[in-house]
Amino acid sequence: MFFDRGKQLVFISSCPEPWGGSEELWASAAHILAEKGQKVKAYKTLVVDRHSRILKLQSSGIPVVDIYRLNFSRQLRYLNRIIPGRWQFLPLDPIDIILAHQLKKLQPDLVVISQGENFDGLRFANICFRQKLSYVIICQKAVDCYWPHDEIRPVMQEVFRSAKRCFFVAEHNLLLTEAQIGEKLNNAEVVRNPYCVSRSNLLPWCDINDGLYLACVGRLFIYDKGQDILLRVLAQEKWKKRKLYVNFFGQGIHREVLVGMAKYLNITNVSFPGFIEDITEVWRHHHALILPSRCEGLPLALVEAMMCGRLGIVTDVGGIPEIIEDNLTGFLAAGANFHALDEAMERAWSQRYEWEKIGQKAARSIRNIIKSDPSEDFVTRLMEIIS
Repeated sequence: MFFDRGKQLVFISSCPEPWGGSEELWASAAHILAEKGQKVKAYKTLVVDRHSRILKLQSSGIPVVDIYRLNFSRQLRYLNRIIPGRWQFLPLDPIDIILAHQLKKLQPDLVVISQGENFDGLRFANICFRQKLSYVIICQKAVDCYWPHDEIRPVMQEVFRSAKRCFFVAEHNLLLTEAQIGEKLNNAEVVRNPYCVSRSNLLPWCDINDGLYLACVGRLFIYDKGQDILLRVLAQEKWKKRKLYVNFFGQGIHREVLVGMAKYLNITNVSFPGFIEDITEVWRHHHALILPSRCEGLPLALVEAMMCGRLGIVTDVGGIPEIIEDNLTGFLAAGANFHALDEAMERAWSQRYEWEKIGQKAARSIRNIIKSDPSEDFVTRLMEIIS
């Protein structure tokens, strides 16, 4: 698609971590836009200056501003003249005042607000709404047990309704958000996240003579990822006696909790290697993905595993059942609880000699669902909005 150079785009990420899978879409889009001659600036909550993703953005000429480090020395100067009027859902925050002032000076052609969930970036969308800036919202997750309370809901309705587009990574997230705000979103679309593995070739199958190796890939954050459920299942004697090994890849605030829990339950067939930059290397040495998640959007870990020819043993949450056919391209646990996960793992174990074929089916299936370049597709949609 041809479009004018020199447009000003601003990306705002509300991810509260140094980096998350939910940020890959906005970041890859920012890179592409900068390469195409657009002016790009990014704001993010919690910027770790030496993080590889931040350095990559900066090397593309994209400044990344830590929202929490905005210049407080100027806040009093703008307090009485920036964003006049009553905010409906949050007390006036000096950070929001300064961010609003900076956006007012930039006058971007489009603001892209990337949310880790579906209303954690509401304050930023509200700034754009108040200043009559064109903006889109990305929702990476919607949680069945986490709903906006009554004070927030009217603002959520307003900013979603007024966005140029509301992008969701799964149909589940879209439908749940509509239920939460109580209205149909006619400006909503489903988009896909970019993945970090090759689409062209499947990885060779791993030898199973030494046992089966499962990778649990994701942030060590029990509330969402449910690794505690998996440990309780693995604590059963039947699993301890089997040649099954689980490696937990990732970092997070519950690492020591999970390590301690495994030790307490005397589970010796698990390990915690930490974060691995090259996910392809994980799948060279593992037979399947296991995700005991309590909530998800559309997990990138599952997409990448399937692309590599590995099956998933996963819970029926978020957008997962939109890409997994139970017993055909993976194994779905009916819920994020001990009995459901144990039952799905038993079904998978009983078909362990078919895992290679199931992984091949999964690889073919995911290629039909996910486009070859989701980032380019997303950029095209953004530029169509600007045009």
